[in-house]
Amino acid sequence: DPYEIRLANEIAETLNDRDSLALHLQYVRKYKEEFLRKVLAKVMSIPEEKIRKTRAALYVFLINQGASHGSARH
Repeated sequence: DPYEIRLANEIAETLNDRDSLALHLQYVRKYKEEFLRKVLAKVMSIPEEKIRKTRAALYVFLINQGASHGSARH
């Protein structure tokens, strides 16, 4: 779906994580857009020096945390 691809690209671009495009596409297909955008906004609001690894790693961590709280699309 072109919309899913566009959203996955936007997330990868924002996180400067083009290498993980396939993973972001997987998330877009699995989770609600609202949930993904909320996590993305949270990650982008944290100052760089407060992030231990990378924004992308934090994003993946938070997605997986939130996943256990029922944010799946289906």
